[in-house]
Order: sequence, then C-alpha cells, then structure tokens
Amino acid sequence: MSETDDGIDWYVVKAGNGKALGALGFIDDEVVVITSFFDDKDANRDGSVSIPERVVGMISPFGTKGQAVMEVAMAARFDMDVLERDPSFYNVAIHMWLNFSRNLVIDGAYAAWFSMGVGQVSGAIAKTVTKNLVKQFVIKKGMESTVKYATKKSMGRD
Repeated sequence: MSETDDGIDWYVVKAGNGKALGALGFIDDEVVVITSFFDDKDANRDGSVSIPERVVGMISPFGTKGQAVMEVAMAARFDMDVLERDPSFYNVAIHMWLNFSRNLVIDGAYAAWFSMGVGQVSGAIAKTVTKNLVKQFVIKKGMESTVKYATKKSMGRD
C-alpha cells in the first residue's frame, strides 16, 4: 500500500500469474476507486491495443466498456488483504460483474434479434430516400444507431 497526497491508499491487484492488472484506492478502509492498467480493448493485456484488437473491438456486437475495471474487481474479490480492509468489497465486485453481464445480454439480444431486421429496413428506407450510395450508408447507419440507442435506453442501459 502506498498513500498519495490526496489521502488515498493504493493497493496493486495482480492476476493469478502475478501480472499487475490494476489498483484499488482506499480511503478509511473502504474501496473508493478501482482502476485498470490496461485498456478495455487490450485483449491480451500486453499494454497496447494492436490493429487486430481494434478491428475486433469495432465489429464485435458486444460492448467491452468497463471490462478491464471489472476484471480488476473480480481478481481482488478473494484477496485477503483487500477483504480484511473492506469486507464489503466482495459484494461490490459481484455487483459489478452482474451489471457487466447484464449489459452483455442486452448487446447479445440486440445483435441476435434486432440488428439484422433493423439493417434491412433502414437500408430499404435509405434506398427510397436517395440514390447516392454514401448518403444511403449514412442514413442506414444513423437509423441503426438510433434504434440501438433506443433499445438500450428502454432496457435501462445508456
């Protein structure tokens, strides 16, 4: 643990292989900050997001936002140094995991049931509005984005 000028004690969280994943910030024996040393899209946790990782991140129907922080919390949930200091952290980590999983289910439901139909309908509408392919693409993607946002918003995720 190391204390900074702002009164936060930092604790480095390591994976099973000993590699540092992130850190927990404590104030008065309570975890107040969880941070990751890696980007959400850095799948192999090597410290940089390669071109294949970027491409997978762009085309994947599943969101990775918050994945790295959630991974830190899950790695720390059984750490006795953390639990001795903040016994409630186990529940916090499980709550984070449940929220992350719920968001994956929402993304999966949209990808499986709505995206193809919305893409077909918005493409047909775009073709009737204009003959220009670039304008059709912009209209189609705009409509798809709007429907995806509305779906997520209606399920309590925005």
